[in-house]
Amino acid sequence: MRRRAFVLVNRATNVVVRRLGLRRFRGGDLLLLTTVGRKTGQPRTTPLLYLAEEGRWIVVASNGGADWEPGWWLNLRAGSPGTVKIDGTSMHVSGTELDGPERETVWARLNAEVAQA
Repeated sequence: MRRRAFVLVNRATNVVVRRLGLRRFRGGDLLLLTTVGRKTGQPRTTPLLYLAEEGRWIVVASNGGADWEPGWWLNLRAGSPGTVKIDGTSMHVSGTELDGPERETVWARLNAEVAQA
């Protein structure tokens, strides 16, 4: 039941963000990530907070603290093509999971950004 409630709230939030054309949320910049469902073959668009760094966009596949991975990450990891839309400009992307010292450095930076918001 908890997972279903989370999914419904997340979908409602996504609709509001997309319909209002929000570019910022909770003090952070938003991008729209579209992936193709690995099971359905249908496009799925999700607004995500991101951090721009060295010509790339960093997003966290935390699913709002839920104990399961978000579908968009599972789609990217399975090789789904991805598209990012920022300020009306769309670009093709792929997902890469960070690990080791790079992951720790980026995680510290993300936490510092959140603390400032």
